[in-house]
Amino acid sequence: MTYSEKIKSARERLLLTQEEFAAKLGVNSVTVCRWETGKCEPTLKAKRLFRDFCAEQGLTFED
Repeated sequence: MTYSEKIKSARERLLLTQEEFAAKLGVNSVTVCRWETGKCEPTLKAKRLFRDFCAEQGLTFED
């Protein structure tokens, strides 16, 4: 599963809009859109934020 798929899956599983998800991670909603479409990949710092957020929400992903 790619990062774009993981991000979109997590957001949809939590029933959040891109704007709400972005606010939870402390990024812009445009950034989340770019991640989900694969136009850009999250930075290492953003990946850590995403990982920690998912862990807090009890979400796991098979690599």
